[in-house]
Amino acid sequence: ADRLLLPRMLVGITGAPGSGKSTLTDALIRAYRQRHPAYRLGVVAVDPSSPFTGGAVLGDRVRMMRHATDPLVFVRSMASRGHLGGLALGVKGVIRVMGLIGCEVVFVETVGVGQSEVEVASVADLVMIVLAPGQGDSIQLLKAGLMEIGDLFIVNKADRPDAARLHADLLSMLRIAQADPFGHHAGLPAEEDADQDLAWGPLITRRPGTNIEPRTYLVSGEQGQGVEDLVSGLDDLASTHAPGWQQQRRQMIAEEVREAVLEEAGRRVRQTLRGMGEGQEPVAAVLGGALSVGDAAARLLRETCQQKGQA
Repeated sequence: ADRLLLPRMLVGITGAPGSGKSTLTDALIRAYRQRHPAYRLGVVAVDPSSPFTGGAVLGDRVRMMRHATDPLVFVRSMASRGHLGGLALGVKGVIRVMGLIGCEVVFVETVGVGQSEVEVASVADLVMIVLAPGQGDSIQLLKAGLMEIGDLFIVNKADRPDAARLHADLLSMLRIAQADPFGHHAGLPAEEDADQDLAWGPLITRRPGTNIEPRTYLVSGEQGQGVEDLVSGLDDLASTHAPGWQQQRRQMIAEEVREAVLEEAGRRVRQTLRGMGEGQEPVAAVLGGALSVGDAAARLLRETCQQKGQA
């Protein structure tokens, strides 16, 4: 039964298109395979679908081709098919399968999201928000829901001139002065660390169910800069919060079962309504005052259950 609760850590990776999510995911896989050679790793890469044809290029995996022949890395590309929230229908099932085959860590890379597309927070143990310089006012990307769901804020493409400034703006906005176990702030050079002595504490509302203080990292997925620090941070969070994540995983499965029951009940009631002329009989009874809406609904449920029992 415990195998159902794998992976040990489920990391959602989201951010604007062009921020380097796929390149960063590739670098994380490489770093994990070097640090934990026995780990099985999974990647669920969700690509946007055409609003006209419904097709998708599924190009995220192209940036992970170095792992194509690795027997311990499993990459599953999926099309969003217009599903809002940055994920695709069926993602939870894919994650569960990866847990069953023994993946210790699974990365879920979403479609490039907007302010309201934050569904990944309902699936992942940790949410990683990826930002990059040169995208206009990148802090605008952190408005609304993205502020609340982020656990790790990653400034990618650290080799670009404006990356350090973006990182400083991010620290200022989030009011974070989070020291790492080695005594300096994650991703900051020592000379910049001296300016970050105040522990302001976050001024934003955190998503329900999380007790993780937000962290920031300055990395370059393409060159590998800062990726080892990021993996160390992930390992640290996994060792500290894994028991709580396991409990959340149980609650998530219970919620999925509840949703599946409601969906199945709704499907069967719709079948019953079709057999009653799209519900004309109970509608007429309600209009005539013979039944209340609640009584009509209860009658439909009874008839649905009786039909199922006779089937």
